Amino acid sequence: MSLFAHQPFSGYLHHWSLERPPFLSGPDFFFSGQPQREVLAALQYFATSNWKLAFLTAVSRSGISHLLDHMVSMRGLGTCPLDVILTRSHGEGSTAIQQLGSVLGQGCHDLPVGQMIDTAIQQSDRQGIRTLWFIENCTASTIGVAMDYARRHRNFSVVATTQPDQRSSLQLSAGVCGMQIQLTPLSPEDTVAYVDTALKQAGSTRAIFSETAIARLHRSSAGLIGDIAVIAESALTTAACRGQNRITPDTIDLVVENHKLRCPPKQSVNDESPAKRVA
Repeated sequence: MSLFAHQPFSGYLHHWSLERPPFLSGPDFFFSGQPQREVLAALQYFATSNWKLAFLTAVSRSGISHLLDHMVSMRGLGTCPLDVILTRSHGEGSTAIQQLGSVLGQGCHDLPVGQMIDTAIQQSDRQGIRTLWFIENCTASTIGVAMDYARRHRNFSVVATTQPDQRSSLQLSAGVCGMQIQLTPLSPEDTVAYVDTALKQAGSTRAIFSETAIARLHRSSAGLIGDIAVIAESALTTAACRGQNRITPDTIDLVVENHKLRCPPKQSVNDESPAKRVA
């Protein structure tokens, strides 16, 4: 479920004195909780190391796409001279390779895709620039081709995103272990901070969610920022339609029931109150 796939009707904004939808408004708002900061720090280390491959593992709805988009918008990682490429795989290895070729092969369209990629990587290498290829939803066929490029070129490395249950098979297809990086769910404290930050950037000047409502929101979403966003935005709409001036745990329960979301086991999350090309 994408953070931005659901756009609710906007009539509730006036009820809460909001300027725009706080949680599903668009990709310009990026929340950097502890998990996001740890991943970005790990990627920065990877970019300056001798590692050729990293596996970035994240469960669905944890905000990995938004984190990658934010990383690209930062135009690199730290001060290391990088050529960063982000492609999104849709099940066919050739698709990702074609995307890579279309980005790297500007000005060399008369060459075959493979040769075009090799030429562009070599040119960056001669300039002292490392090429870093991020492959979202990486497949076994894609990782095999990607590692062929990584073995041929000294300054070419790969970051493959994958789900936890697919990492072992992807690692087997790659033929190397690779650095392990994981995007974990938000903590209860980060959920509180996310809700507060999202509401403030949308124009809120008061606490709309009660502390107990945020605790219930965290438990119901298991800390997955994608689910937090959907539930929280729906709670704003539901409470406005009911004429409420505060969102309570009952509102969260109603939204979860309407979305047919299944609450995680209690031990899986701590129910306490207080996550293209650039030069």
